[in-house]
Order: sequence, then C-alpha cells, then structure tokens
Amino acid sequence: MTFPKRILLIDHAPHLTAVVGTALQATGRYLIRQETHSRRALHSALHFQPDLILLDAVPDHLEVDQIAQQIHADTSLQDVPVLCLTSLTPSGHIGSVGFLGGFTFVANPFLLQDMVNCIAEMLEDKRRFGAAC
Repeated sequence: MTFPKRILLIDHAPHLTAVVGTALQATGRYLIRQETHSRRALHSALHFQPDLILLDAVPDHLEVDQIAQQIHADTSLQDVPVLCLTSLTPSGHIGSVGFLGGFTFVANPFLLQDMVNCIAEMLEDKRRFGAAC
C-alpha cells in the first residue's frame, strides 16, 4: 500500500492555493495542507512534515529565501524540496519550469498539468531537487 505524498502549499492568495490544492488532490496521490500566512510556514511544516513545499515567491511578510532557510534549518525538514511559484522571471519564461536564484520554480501563469508533472518529478528524484532548492 502506498501512502499519499504530503504537500504543503504556502501562498497568501487562498484562491490560488485552493485551485492548485484541488488539482493535486484530484490525482489521488497527494495529501494537501494550505498555509496562507508566511509567518506560520515553519510551524505548519513542522506539524505536517511534508514531502514537498510549494511556496509563493511573493508571500505576505517573509521573503522566500527566509522561509526556505527557516524550514531547511530544521533537521526533520532539511531534505524537503521547495518549489516556488513566481511571476518574477525573465520575459519569455511564462509557464516554464527551471531554476531562479537557487530555487526550482514554475512561472506564473502556468498550466495545472505542468505543475502536477513538476511536483511528481521532484518527488521521484529528491536528490536532484533536495535541500539545494
């Protein structure tokens, strides 16, 4: 029996986390927890123990690197990959997946299926996308 992978969505926009969360849960492979306040990101991650964190690159209070640093400073979370959603990419990168500023990102706007595929790939190969994200 395989258990669903846990994904923590951290985004200040509840409507976006609801859409992404619903799409991921619809696959039957993921258990989703949503956090809309970046200041509670570490607490939520410690409690939920996610397999992957999906992080809005423009959260409400803390910067992405601060959130990722706090999360990866905890030994129980240090190997959890972080995938960033961002609209802060160079022109022509809309909908693309890549690396920006040391983070794996999906450029917003994006296709939900691209997001689902990227998450599946990251969870299959944590060594490639691990704590360095």
